[in-house]
Amino acid sequence: MRIKSVGMGYFLAIPDVISILNLVFGFLAILMVMANHLTYASLCILVAVVFDSVDGWVSRKLNRDDQFGFGKNIDSLADIVSFGVAPSVLLYYMGLGISEWAAYLMGIVAVLTLVCGMLRLTRYNVISDKINYHGFVGFPIPGTAIIIATYYLSGLFNVGVAAILMLFAAYLMISTIRYPKVDNYYVIGFGALMILLLLLPINTSIGAVSLPALALFVLSLVYMFMTFLEFFIDTEEALTAENVNKNIVQVREITANKFSGSLSSAREAAKSMRENINRVSSGEIIGEKSASEKEEKKEEEEKLLEISTGEVESE
Repeated sequence: MRIKSVGMGYFLAIPDVISILNLVFGFLAILMVMANHLTYASLCILVAVVFDSVDGWVSRKLNRDDQFGFGKNIDSLADIVSFGVAPSVLLYYMGLGISEWAAYLMGIVAVLTLVCGMLRLTRYNVISDKINYHGFVGFPIPGTAIIIATYYLSGLFNVGVAAILMLFAAYLMISTIRYPKVDNYYVIGFGALMILLLLLPINTSIGAVSLPALALFVLSLVYMFMTFLEFFIDTEEALTAENVNKNIVQVREITANKFSGSLSSAREAAKSMRENINRVSSGEIIGEKSASEKEEKKEEEEKLLEISTGEVESE
């Protein structure tokens, strides 16, 4: 590749500009956190989520041929700032507002969240073109950002619960649990409406609870946990009728073998017990013991007789 063919105009496209806007709002979220404006920081993270959702849609509509992977890489770099660094800094400052010890603990959680997010994005870039699955392997990193931002905006925020949720999300990001892409236009429209209500100066709260933020928070939690069952069951193969019947037959065979083995062992034990009882009742065991006792008694009597007659002394 020649130097003239590596200019930005050769790679940059409209979807990449949208990814850059994602990066910009992620960086603004970090600045808002540093200025102690955590509410504005959470809103900037949600705006970054909107741009991250739009860039892929625009790329598909334009039929972009990203043969060098420029768009995929710029999207991942923007995501690590907006959904990795920004939520982690936000999480740390939330703990710092309570105490130094809380800040240390939340800092550890923030680092783990950031590292797992980076690993998840790197793995996605490596395997996205090599697996036949229309979805995500591991919990997508924008979902982690939505959870922490909407939880803070909901008015129900608790630092301990947030730490637990982020640790769980960090694990799910690097897991192999498969998450489907959200292609339902009703769900997408509902989420966009809730974000719009949060951005507009409209009072949509009941007391201290923000209804749009709470709705987005619950929706993101449902998405995070709905495929967690795959950690225990392979939902594509294990629940087919053929495999279910096969597993039932195997369970029956194992149960029958164990039952027959236990039954035969019980029969042998009962047979051995009956033989011992018969031997005792016939006097075989008792007779052997009594004969040996008689011999010992006879030997003692002979020794006493020898002593009394003086044979032992003369010897």
